[in-house]
Amino acid sequence: MEENHIIMKLNFSLILLFLAFLNLSAQGNRFTYEYQFRIDSTKTDSLKKEFVNLDIFPTKSYFYGQAKFASDSIANNSIIEQRRSTPNSISYSSTTDEWNISYLIEKSYPSFKTTWFTNIEQTNMIVEETPVIKWNILPETQKIENYNCQKATANFGGRIWEAWFSKDLPFLDGPYKFHGLPGLIVKLEDKTQSHRFLLKGNKKLKAEDHSWDYILALEKEAKHEFEGVKASPAQYKKLFMTYKNDPAKDIKLDLASPNTSMTVTTEGGKKITDNAEIIKFFEESMAKKYRSVNNQLELNLHRK
Repeated sequence: MEENHIIMKLNFSLILLFLAFLNLSAQGNRFTYEYQFRIDSTKTDSLKKEFVNLDIFPTKSYFYGQAKFASDSIANNSIIEQRRSTPNSISYSSTTDEWNISYLIEKSYPSFKTTWFTNIEQTNMIVEETPVIKWNILPETQKIENYNCQKATANFGGRIWEAWFSKDLPFLDGPYKFHGLPGLIVKLEDKTQSHRFLLKGNKKLKAEDHSWDYILALEKEAKHEFEGVKASPAQYKKLFMTYKNDPAKDIKLDLASPNTSMTVTTEGGKKITDNAEIIKFFEESMAKKYRSVNNQLELNLHRK
């Protein structure tokens, strides 16, 4: 009996140890980068800045903009509360001008399969790929943000990139879709200096530091299910070029229905109700947007 009791105690201790290990391994690390980028390649004063997070867990990582994350947390909680109180009536508003990085990138380990949650106008996209980045690791070293770093270069997305990674941070990951170096990427910049990431802080994640698992769960609760069109990078590019050539495509489809009426209020306060005028307004304004937002990070997905 005593022997069985000892075995039971030992088994129970092993279970507790195993659960403690699982709990520890499930913890994550949040790395915060300052991201500077030039939206319009023809204007030197179009440089913008935003803070982005890279949350790294044992089996995956999430990359996203801080402002978008905060907005989604508030908005999705609001939608859930509204649906509980008034199930048939939901009011939703969002100020998209508050952020620029509205997409989410999930990387799965160890394959580094990348799932890019993004959108093109009214179409939500889930773009899946396993990008292979061929790095050229150089002997040059430098101290950046108090980390011992080493230089590497690569071609990716139609750009030449210079990266500085640190073996002090033992993660084979980095901002956006970048990965594959023997240490976390601390600094990353393209040759034209249009896009630059610089690590500004990191911390261990706690239970209250929600990751995108939390956001996606809220979206499922708020919308019943996640809606998005699965696509390859080539399919994404094809759709993007379609909208670039016909930016008012969605508006035309909306107005094609005889039961649809629309009123557009311009920035100057003018109200437009005539369908032909509405289409002309969107064709001009959307075309202007596509001309000015012309310097995306992955040029090969947004140009012929």
